[in-house]
Amino acid sequence: MNSKPAINGQYLILMSAFFYGLNPFFAQLLFKEGLGAEMVSLYRFILPALFFTFFLRTPQINWPEASRTLLLGIASGVSIFGYFHALEVLPAATAILIYYTYPVFSVLIGWAFFSREPSQNALISAALVAIAASLTVRPESLPADALFSVCACFLAPLVVATQVQYLSNPRKKIPTTNRMAWITLGHIIVLLPIAIWSSPAQVLPVSITGLLSVLGIALVAAALPQVLFMLGAPRSCADKNALTGSLELVVALLSGAVLLGEHLDQLEVTAMVLIVLALFIKQVENKSKEGALAG
Repeated sequence: MNSKPAINGQYLILMSAFFYGLNPFFAQLLFKEGLGAEMVSLYRFILPALFFTFFLRTPQINWPEASRTLLLGIASGVSIFGYFHALEVLPAATAILIYYTYPVFSVLIGWAFFSREPSQNALISAALVAIAASLTVRPESLPADALFSVCACFLAPLVVATQVQYLSNPRKKIPTTNRMAWITLGHIIVLLPIAIWSSPAQVLPVSITGLLSVLGIALVAAALPQVLFMLGAPRSCADKNALTGSLELVVALLSGAVLLGEHLDQLEVTAMVLIVLALFIKQVENKSKEGALAG
C-alpha cells in the first residue's frame, strides 16, 4: 500500500538529481565570463530568493521549524560558496568528485545522529560511491596551496548529507513553498555579505551566454531541483534519496564532457560506472523488499 508514494518520491529525487548535476556546467560558463565564486554562488540563489519571499509568512506554531530550515539554509550557503570556490581553483573533476561523496556522509550521519541504521546494501552502495570519488581525487594533480580549497569543498557534501537526512523526515511538516522561502533566505544571509565583502571586479555577465547561464544556474539548477527534492524527499527514505541523488555526479561529468569539451579519462568513466552500479544495488534491494511485502 505504501510502495507507490515511495516510488513516486524516488522519481522526483531522480529528476532533481539530473537538474542539480548541471550546476558545475553553468558555474564554469560563468567563470569564463569573468565572474568569481562569490557572484556565481549569489546568482544561484538570488532569483529564487526573490520569488520565494512571497511565501515567508509563517504561522507562529511553525516558527521553530522555520528556524531549523533557516539554519540549514545558512549552512548550505557557506558550503555552496566553498564548492564553487573549489570549482574555480581546483581541477573541475576533483571538486565535483569531492562534492558527490555526500551519499557516503549521508549514510554515516544518518547512522550516527539520526539513529537510522543502514542496510548491508546501503553500506555497499555508499562504499562504491566513496571508491568512485577517490578515483579522480588525485593529490598529485592539486596545486600546492590547495589544502584550504579542498577542505572548503568537503563542507558541501557534509551539509548536503545533513539536509538529506533531515528533510527526508523533518521534525514538523510545513508547506514546501514556505520551507523553500526560509532555506533560500538562509543562503542569501550568507552569500550577500560574502559578495559585498569580496568587492568583485566583475558583477554582471558580459554576453547573452552569461545571462542565460545566470538564469540556468538560478532556475534550472537551483530552484527547480530544490522544489522537486522538497516534494520527493518525505515520500522516500534518506538512504534512497542520498544514493539516487548521486546520479548528479554522472550528469555533472557528462555535461562537462559533452557541452564544454572537457576530457574524461578512464578513471572518471570508471567512477561513473561505479555510481550507476551503486544505484542498481539499491534498486534491487527495493524491489526485493516490495516483492516480499507483496508475497
